[in-house]
This record gives sequence, structure tokens and C-alpha cells, in this order.
Amino acid sequence: MDDDNDYENNQNEIEEDQNNEINADQDQNFDENDTGSDNRFPEINEGGWIQWFCQLDGNEYFVEIDEEFIKNKINLIGIKCKPYLETILSQEYPSDQISEENIENLQQIKEIYGLIHKRFISTPKGLALMREKYLNGIFGHCPRILCDKQVLIPVGLSEDTKFSRVKVYCPICCEVYKPRERVRDMDGAYFGTSFPQIFFMAYPDLNPKVKKVKNYIPKLYGFRIFGKKGSKYFSKDKEELYEKMKKLNINLDYEL
Repeated sequence: MDDDNDYENNQNEIEEDQNNEINADQDQNFDENDTGSDNRFPEINEGGWIQWFCQLDGNEYFVEIDEEFIKNKINLIGIKCKPYLETILSQEYPSDQISEENIENLQQIKEIYGLIHKRFISTPKGLALMREKYLNGIFGHCPRILCDKQVLIPVGLSEDTKFSRVKVYCPICCEVYKPRERVRDMDGAYFGTSFPQIFFMAYPDLNPKVKKVKNYIPKLYGFRIFGKKGSKYFSKDKEELYEKMKKLNINLDYEL
């Protein structure tokens, strides 16, 4: 009996030792793989000030300006940005930038970044970044039903800041509209008045080829109503202008 008890005790000790070894291996593997955060998700402090700024709510229309572009003094001629360049080019993630004390300072930096942004988006790299946003529909779609949800492109109504907020341009009806609510506070000067034309000259394949713009014409039992022009985009003056342009051999992407 004593031998049997000794045998059972030995077996129990062996199993207990094996379990302890397994648990120790598991703990060691866990410690080696655990870095304090899930590797599938980047830490919030990765990237510099530019990346942080472009990720803020309401800044979706901004692209990340290349640092080399900012460091080139030729690209900054006429922009009084010297006091803020250090902040813009900072590699530290500003976790406490949006405090009540820094709101006014942040607005000034935003204006400087926006003016540099207007110049950057006219470069090949800037145009490519804006093209990516355009293809992803970041700028929204035309609210005019007859434009069939045409993708829009941002535009300013002035080259000067604090004149007008950003608008979005439809290349089909050639009209501008208010953008979505959360980006309406962005200044139109951060894109300039010429950006849509520059963009479609760089990427002519993205310019919709429409032979005739669809216009709504009010009718009564199939007959047009006298004195009702219908869609506000239909204009006799526009037709006469396009006819003159044709006579001058100016190529048109679409007709009215």
C-alpha cells in the first residue's frame, strides 16, 4: 500500500511540474508578444504635426504637404510664416494643441498651412494626393439631380483669405455649391479660384465628357409651358457664348 501511495504521489508531482512548465512557457510567450498595445492599430502619437492637423475634424479637404516643399523658401515667398514653420514641421504629435489657450494660435497656423496648401496642390505630388481624394468622393457629389451624382472638387471664390469660405465645383453643370456642414468653416483661399481648371487639365480623363447637359423643362401634358425657361442652368446667353466659342475653334468638353 505504501508503494502504491508513493507511486501516486510521484505521478501527481510529475503532472504538477509539467503544468507549471506549460504555464511558464505561455507567460513567457505572452510577455514577448505583448508590447503594451495592439500592433494592428498604430499608436495615436505616430506622425508629426502635419498628419495630426489633417486628421482633425473639418480638415478632410486638406492633403499632407510634403516637408521638402515647405522647407524650400521659394515656395513660401509672400507668406509670413516664419514664426510657425517650426510647429508645422514638428515631428512630435501635439496631444495638447487644442486647448483654450492655443485655439487662436492654431487658427493662425491653419491660415499659414492653408496658403502653403494652395501652392502645393498645384504641384504634381499635390495634384496626385487631391486626385486620390477626388476618386474616393471625399469632396462630395453634386446636389443637382440631373448631374447624376457627379463628384465635386473644392474651389475658392477669391485668392484672398477671409473673403469667402470654400465651395465645391461640379464639372458638368459648372456651378459651385456649399460643401458638407463640417468643412464649411474652411477658407476658400486654401484652394484658390483656379484649382478645378488646373486639376482637370492635369487629369483630362477625369473631366466628364458630356455632349449635352440635362436640363429640366416644365411641361403640362407633354407641352412646354410658355415663358417657363425650366432649369436655371439653361440660358440663351450661354448658348450664344458657346456658339461664339465654337466659331473661334475653342474646344468644348460639353455643350449646353
